[in-house]
Amino acid sequence: MSISLALPLSEAALFTAGCAVIHAQRARAEQVTAALACIVVLLSFAVGVASLPENLMQEQAPVVFNPDSAID
Repeated sequence: MSISLALPLSEAALFTAGCAVIHAQRARAEQVTAALACIVVLLSFAVGVASLPENLMQEQAPVVFNPDSAID
């Protein structure tokens, strides 16, 4: 198998596993819905932070991006 097929194959496997988990937990639909909603919010937050321009991130958190300015 070539490396170019690894990502789509792993995505399909993860999607199938997620569907199987959701199907197995049909009796707890409210809990599954709450868990999925939390995951969506966290992933949305992560994508939002990752899409910020790098210079904005450096202005907001200079210690993280400049190890020389770390507080001793």
